[in-house]
Formats: sequence, structure tokens, C-alpha cells
Amino acid sequence: MKRRILAIVMDAAAAAFLILGVWGANYLIPQKGVQAVAIEDTLAKLAINQDIVLENTDGQQDSLQRTKVILDTEDWHKKFADQFTDTVVKTDTSYSSPNVSVQLSYQQYDTGKLDKSNNGKHEKYGTKISYVLADIYVGDITCLQTAFAKDTYGVGYSEKLTDMSARIKSVLAVNGDSYSNNRHKENGTIIRNGVIYRNKQTNAETCVLNWDGTMDIYQPGQLDQQQLIDRGAYQSWIFGPSLLDENGKAKERFLTWDYIRQSHPRTAIGYYEPGHYCLLLVDGRQKSSRGMFPGEMAKVFEDLGCKAAYNLDGGHCSFMTLQDSIVNHPYKPAHEVQDGIFILEEQCRTAEGLT
Repeated sequence: MKRRILAIVMDAAAAAFLILGVWGANYLIPQKGVQAVAIEDTLAKLAINQDIVLENTDGQQDSLQRTKVILDTEDWHKKFADQFTDTVVKTDTSYSSPNVSVQLSYQQYDTGKLDKSNNGKHEKYGTKISYVLADIYVGDITCLQTAFAKDTYGVGYSEKLTDMSARIKSVLAVNGDSYSNNRHKENGTIIRNGVIYRNKQTNAETCVLNWDGTMDIYQPGQLDQQQLIDRGAYQSWIFGPSLLDENGKAKERFLTWDYIRQSHPRTAIGYYEPGHYCLLLVDGRQKSSRGMFPGEMAKVFEDLGCKAAYNLDGGHCSFMTLQDSIVNHPYKPAHEVQDGIFILEEQCRTAEGLT
């Protein structure tokens, strides 16, 4: 009997080791990657109407398509003049300049609702929620950029958000969608800073921020590369779900899998109008904040008056930095992420005249 139990334990251990080995080989070890295109290079290529050709980590050349730069006709500097300042003004919870305005606000409340999902494993975190909201105005769309860890698009590349923020010299940063987590053949379309790195279908909703500052949510089966090019897609994220309906009301049903329906630490982006956005960071898995259900997060965005909102990667990847300091309260120390969203001042470049 003991031998049989020992054999079962050894078989289980071997299976676990094999699974971990496969997972590590597929997701942790850096594989073929492409050096990210700097937005300055993108705009320079646009100016002379050239395609982007890069050398990947295998020494081979990759040709990447870019989207059309279609800008908003309204001057955001004038539109949001009351949000910007003539000089840089910094506090522990805010930043303003001639191009950028960021204001953080903190909220905590008791929902009175336990998360009984996952066999009750979340009940120990209680019923409280705390989050930080970044209200953001930009004078130019290029003040909002994305970046890959290690400045490389590929599988297995990760970096602490604080290190990425310091390297990029961002004002504000949050984690992105962990774009390479899904190795399935239909793992979605990835557009970053106007460059198309991946063009595939997906069974998830896709969030697209356009060069003109508008935001679109695409349902599965709706993605068309030429349409995205002609529409002027600037950024795209593939995680989800979307949180608001076409009238800006909180959804009650969400296109996602059961695990995401549980309460978790969350990161999400909200859209008010071109040039005005918000980023939400929800703490979780601790007594001070259990995390949010999708419906609770959707209600926050509805109450804010957003027209669209989209859930990004969460859990241990949920971090927000302001001027290189972590401003949320994660349940574990800094964790490496695959990508991020950044509000920039020094690297802000106008695309005016390149349409």
C-alpha cells in the first residue's frame, strides 16, 4: 500500500514538473523577439512614407505595417487649457505641465459582499475595496504611449514597471495586457504606437485607441487589418472584458472566462473623449481590499461618466507608478510585467502634419 501511494505521489510530482517545464519553456524563456519601434522612428517613416523594417533577435528582418495617422481636428491644448500649466507642477498625487495633466484620487469602501467563488478561497479577504484612479488629460495623443518589457516584442520578455517607467521617463504608468500570455493561434491583434506587431483573430474583445484619440471596442470576428489601418488605430489591447455598453452604462454580462469573473486586483483604462482618459488600479487579495468583480468595476466607470472602459491584466501584475514610485498598495512586492501604458512628457511628439 505504501509503495502504491509513493508511486502515485512520484507520478504526480513528475507530471507537475513536466507541466512546469513546458510552461517555463513556452512563457518564461525569451524567444524570438522584435525590437520595438520608437515612436520617433514611426513618425519619421511616416514623414517620408516608408515601411518599417527591423531585425529580430534571430538576425532576420521583419517588415511591420503601420497604421494611418488620422488626428482629431480639435486642438487639445486649447480644449483642455484649464487642465494644463505653463510650467511643470508636481505633488505626491498630481502632475501638470503644458502637455499633460494627471490627478490621482484614492477611494475605499465596504461592499458588504464576500467573494464566495473558487470554493470560498477569496472569503478570507473580506468585503472592502480600495483603489486609485488617475484622471488624465493630454495635449497630444503621443503623450500616451505603450512599451514592451526590455523594449522587445516577443515571448518571455518581462521587466518591473518601476524600471520601465524610469527607463522611459514616464510621468504615470500602469501595467498593460500581458499580450504574449496567450500562445493560441488566435491570440489577437497587437498594435502599439501605430505599428502592427501581430494580426490574428481572437475569441475575446479587443480595445483600440485611435490616433484621433477615440476608443473602439471590437467584438470577436470584427477585426480586419485594413480597416484598422484605415481607421487609424494607434494602440490595441487584448485581454478584456469591456465594461460599459454603447450608452456608457455598466454591463451585467461580460465576455470573459470564469476566473476573471472572480474578485481580483485590477487594472483598467477608461475613455471620456479624445484627449481625456483615466486609469484605474484596484488593490486586492488583502484585508484592506479584496479586489473587484467586473460588475463593480463597470459601475465605477459608469459613475465617472466614461463612454468606454476596458479591463487589462490584473492580479500580481497590477501596478501604478507616478514619477517612478508605486502609488497603489499591491499584495506582493514588485513583479515583472510584459508591457505597460505610459503617460509621457519629455518623449511627447506631435504627429501634426503627418496625416
